[in-house]
Amino acid sequence: MSFTRRGVLAAVALAQSSLLGGCFGDSDGTTADTGPPGGGPAATTTETPAPTTAESTATSTSTPTATPVAHADLAAATTTILSEFEWFRTEYDAAIRRFQTTVNGVFGVLEDLETADQLTDSDVTAFREATTNVADYVQANLVDHFEVVPPLRVGNNVFARDLERGVTRGDEDMQATTISRARVFYQRVISTPYLENEFSRRPVYGPLYDMLVPDGSSDRLVALASAEDGFVTWAHPDRTESTATDGVDQHTHEFPSGHRTYTHAHSHSTPHSLNEHTNEPQYNELYAYGDDGVALLEDTTSWRERLDDFEPALTGLFGPAMSDDREYGVTLMIGTTDANFTAEPLYLERFATPEAARAAVAPSADDPVTAEGTASFAGRRWDRVFYDLDGTTIYAYRFRAGAAVITALPSDISWERRPEWTSGLGSTWIASPPDGQ
Repeated sequence: MSFTRRGVLAAVALAQSSLLGGCFGDSDGTTADTGPPGGGPAATTTETPAPTTAESTATSTSTPTATPVAHADLAAATTTILSEFEWFRTEYDAAIRRFQTTVNGVFGVLEDLETADQLTDSDVTAFREATTNVADYVQANLVDHFEVVPPLRVGNNVFARDLERGVTRGDEDMQATTISRARVFYQRVISTPYLENEFSRRPVYGPLYDMLVPDGSSDRLVALASAEDGFVTWAHPDRTESTATDGVDQHTHEFPSGHRTYTHAHSHSTPHSLNEHTNEPQYNELYAYGDDGVALLEDTTSWRERLDDFEPALTGLFGPAMSDDREYGVTLMIGTTDANFTAEPLYLERFATPEAARAAVAPSADDPVTAEGTASFAGRRWDRVFYDLDGTTIYAYRFRAGAAVITALPSDISWERRPEWTSGLGSTWIASPPDGQ
């Protein structure tokens, strides 16, 4: 996974929060010692002379040692994912509008160049300033979120250089050709087809997918839904309207209940209705997302013939595990580009500080979530948790990393009956082992 400024800032913010909060432990984290091992009496110490003035000054100005954050690598990666999703949810529209406005500034210069009797060095300078304005904006606002072509990232790009060559040489044909090529390019990059593909919000390509699937796998689809409003998007590996390299089209299906699948992918005709399906879920149930959050849909007939027969058996699966004290939350549905309706649901929450996250998962008498034992995944111990949902016991897994809390795979199937519970989470960021392992 490439590092972005957003990722670096998230890691720095996490490290700064640890300076304020002190050390804390997760199920296999490290806790600061408050006394000798075993809780026995404090060891006897020998009194030392009072420090000299110079020594006192040195001590008072020394930099305090940062207390390590348990699972800092996973905490930073999760925080970066959440921040990236928030950018698409809250800032994307304004960022694209400003991009289009900035590019429009190039057209004004191009019009001047096209009507000029003779181009001079000052015209080259004016054009380069306009292309540099675009490049500066792209570098500051878009390159962290998209894979951007060089002519948009570089102010002195191929068009500026070719125009300068044409003016220096007095080659009017080169000047005219360059101006024409530049106009076509800048018109194309603000067109709807270009924006929907190269700067796509649904699905999101590039950095967000790499954050979610850092091992380079290109067969995953990750749907992301905000817990704060109705915004939904998905991360997809290909930078085209479909998975051009494998012939599998990602698409959404809506069930009669209003719940939708966002991670379904396979070759299909258009239009493509639920009734056309023969590749139904293996265990007569599937996860889908709706206005009430993640739901478990089950077939309501004894003989399965079409997906229209699937209706909600359990809705709002993460409900009792969601904290009111979060900064914001995101539901993830992780699937693969195959013919099945696979989806592994996760719920991510970010809190203001690691201490707030720890308080949110701390046992209390009125907490609807109960922890019982742990389960191992990627070198980390996850808490096994359960809670009641409309009279049904839901079993899930939960992990706290810094200021983030991850709740995974809620189901009415107990942990003991799910020996391969992590199989659908491979290649994702939570499958990365701790640093140093």
